[in-house]
Amino acid sequence: MYRRKFNIGLFLAFLSLVVAAQSEAQVNSIKRYEIDLKREEMRSPFGLPPNETMLRAREFIRKDPSYYVGYMFEGFYRYDRAGDAEGYRLAISPLKKAMDLFEKDYTVAIRDIYSSERAYMEYRPRIQDYIYIVEKLKECYSNIERPDSVIKLLNRYKSWDFQHDELGADNYIAWTYHRNRFYTSDKFDFLYNSVNENEMAALHFLKRNLDNINKNSVVNETIVDPMYVLASRMSVYHYLSIIYSYLHKPDSAAMYFDHMKPFNIFPHNNYAIFCFVNGAFAEAYSYFRYSNRVRYYSEKHHLRESIYYMSILDVMRAMPQKSSIDLSEYIAETGVRPGWGWYNIALGRALLYNGQLDSSLICINKAAKFNDVHIGTTWGESHYAFSHAILKLMNLQRQESALRFEDKYYWLSPSKLRTVARLRLEQYLVQMIIFTQLSANPERGDIYYRLFASEATISFDEIFYMIRDYGRRFFIREFEKCAETDERKPIRKYFKLFQGKLQLEKGDAGSALKTLGELYDTESPGDGDFGKLYQARLYEALALANETSGTKSNFEKFRTQFYKTYPQLVPFSRLKMKFKLKTENENVKSAEKLLSELKLFNIDFAKDNEQGIPTVRLKFDKQGDRDEVEYSVETDWGTEIVEPASFKYSDPEKAAKKLAYALFNLKQ
Repeated sequence: MYRRKFNIGLFLAFLSLVVAAQSEAQVNSIKRYEIDLKREEMRSPFGLPPNETMLRAREFIRKDPSYYVGYMFEGFYRYDRAGDAEGYRLAISPLKKAMDLFEKDYTVAIRDIYSSERAYMEYRPRIQDYIYIVEKLKECYSNIERPDSVIKLLNRYKSWDFQHDELGADNYIAWTYHRNRFYTSDKFDFLYNSVNENEMAALHFLKRNLDNINKNSVVNETIVDPMYVLASRMSVYHYLSIIYSYLHKPDSAAMYFDHMKPFNIFPHNNYAIFCFVNGAFAEAYSYFRYSNRVRYYSEKHHLRESIYYMSILDVMRAMPQKSSIDLSEYIAETGVRPGWGWYNIALGRALLYNGQLDSSLICINKAAKFNDVHIGTTWGESHYAFSHAILKLMNLQRQESALRFEDKYYWLSPSKLRTVARLRLEQYLVQMIIFTQLSANPERGDIYYRLFASEATISFDEIFYMIRDYGRRFFIREFEKCAETDERKPIRKYFKLFQGKLQLEKGDAGSALKTLGELYDTESPGDGDFGKLYQARLYEALALANETSGTKSNFEKFRTQFYKTYPQLVPFSRLKMKFKLKTENENVKSAEKLLSELKLFNIDFAKDNEQGIPTVRLKFDKQGDRDEVEYSVETDWGTEIVEPASFKYSDPEKAAKKLAYALFNLKQ
């Protein structure tokens, strides 16, 4: 019988390997213990590494490159400082490494954490690390527009089948469907092929998550703090309220907002958007202001939608100058970071409505050249490109209007006619870009044709400039239907306003007078100061319809109401304003020259005995080597429209331009 010889050398070699492995494990255990001790000393209130931790992260990786903590700290460090797509890409690699190492070493903790209260208390600190890693990695993928990687990552996380999902993976999956709803499976495999199907998928994941929370709540509340279970439920309500608001189901959205109101999880910014969409503008502004005052740690990574929406509301209440000052200060304070492009779009809008066309165009062009990162918002690249294209179009149109306003005889100047031709060509080219973007946008009907939609990033006034030159019959029918059937009753009057304005654009002044007259007779303003832009556009359209139809009995009344409500709009309107002019101290040497230059602007000056026309009061004076003009505008009964102000000048021609715009509360 063959007997195998015992190989003492081989045995000793094997034994030495076992001992070495045990010794290495002991050494690694000691190293990890030291790392954990140092880490505990460094924790910030948010459980994240403080600002100086990159050095410690490298130290931990050198000490034990097989331990996840060093890579986690590096990933958090890079994520915390990321301000653009490249910054988030740099954070992905260490976060992925940390996730792989964690899953390799802590399988038991992941699998058994909810097996008992004791296991939960023991494993939860580690699992918190895992959740932080997955959450930050998910944010990195989302912020560089890789939603397919987000879905893959969350499905990997969900494969552990946590009984209580503190991350809320299904919520983020739903949000990812919603954020990319306008794409199809041709672009990302996980998507469906229509906006509606993607929204239904989002609702499916949210309702499934809610069912799981409710099913497991009895068991989970014996293991985890019941408030954590409640918070998980509130998180689902948060996303349900967003999606139902987008789907134009205000009652369902309001129900979920009401569920959240008693708790500190209440999303003030999203509720403000909901109020805005449904025509409760004053309430929306109040909630936006509150949201803007509450500064969260993570907000420096995010676009703050409240800043953007407040600027639209300031324009709606005839306060574009306030908006431009607030935005300029905010941009200077925050610097170039995610949202900078959006804030410049908002500033471009405010300056546009304040008549500062050159400054407005600078901001719009800055935004066009800036590759913003759309973080913490469902707004994406298509919204961004569309918003600055619309404002570019409006700026070009107002440049043409300004040229006509500044010289009533512009048509006698070949150079000015060439400028008009150039502006017309540029407008046409921008319109082609806008039409191309619209035709490729599958949600244009829900976002741009349904006024005040939750995902719209342009105001109702801008939407009119977008549609007024094409498809008038189609839009007249659509807006007529919405004026009767839209669930948001405060918004119906806006659809009817558009219906009347489009009838006027189509050349049907009689129908426009009927539509707009009914609106004027039956609709109370109802929006307070926030209805000023709406009222001004209604008065403007009524004045134009009266003028065009030859029925001028109410023309002067509506033109004056237009001016009183929103004077900044008048120089860029097809209407020519008319004032009574009263002057004092015309014997000042430069006064005659200034007045003659002022009368070259596209403004009519009436006789003193005409009624119902605002009065311009000018008082000239001599101040040292310069002259001064004091100006104001008031109604027949003495109510001030433009408050008294003055400026010094040495060049009467430049002073005339400054004064002409000042009569409309515009600064030049």
